[in-house]
Amino acid sequence: MFNFAFPSLTILANEGARPIYWYWEQCDFAAKIIVLIIGLCSIWSFTTIYQKITTLRQMRQKNFEFEQRLRQAEKIIELSILRRSANVSPYEQLAAEATNSLRKFRTSGDVATESDLRVCMGHIENAIQRGIGRVMAHYEKKLITLSSFVSGGPFLGLLGTVWGVMITFGALTEKASIAQLAPGVSGALVATTSGLLLAIPAVFAYNIILGTVKTMTTELENYASMLADQIELELQEEIHAAGKLTETENSAAKDNNPAEKSEPDLRSRPSWEA
Repeated sequence: MFNFAFPSLTILANEGARPIYWYWEQCDFAAKIIVLIIGLCSIWSFTTIYQKITTLRQMRQKNFEFEQRLRQAEKIIELSILRRSANVSPYEQLAAEATNSLRKFRTSGDVATESDLRVCMGHIENAIQRGIGRVMAHYEKKLITLSSFVSGGPFLGLLGTVWGVMITFGALTEKASIAQLAPGVSGALVATTSGLLLAIPAVFAYNIILGTVKTMTTELENYASMLADQIELELQEEIHAAGKLTETENSAAKDNNPAEKSEPDLRSRPSWEA
């Protein structure tokens, strides 16, 4: 059963099987250079995969932690979020962009009316969109590198194989046998094998990372929408509270000012009362 399922492993297990380094020795100089390049790309690819998966996992964890902190805060607009460093979560970066935009708007005037609120929210939403763009660029960083390994690895290996086969057939004589042809072809196929070993892990990792990025992008957009809505609600509450306070102060001022109390109009009284 094992021999039927894995014939290649059975052949390699036999005493007459060639060792791995024998195939390397059959490669010509150009094929060896290509295999070495593919090997360096493989190291680069696995390093990129590890770093990307680790970075995305850390960013997502920091996002959840900051979201919990944000839910416990009484007011988002009063949070002090001014940090800008690599350790800050993407959610915190968006909150910092929004609150900084609000502070800049308030330096030129307070948000006192509904019209001021609309203008202010326009600035805040633009700042959030710029923050989303920067975060998305960070999410998608190094994905192009992985896609290059996926698409370029097999072609690079195929180049080594075609080159090796070309050299092998070019060196054949009229009385050449399969024994003379086999070593050259075997060495040439090492390049294709190396290219596939580079591309196969990269394509699986690319799809996994791409799916994670899409999920985090959806979460980021939902968070940005929630952030903008919450800031708008808090500003509306401030406007309404300020309006009620102004009405109360005006009413109290009227009651305390005797000059503004209503006096009877003598001209409106009847002639017999004059």
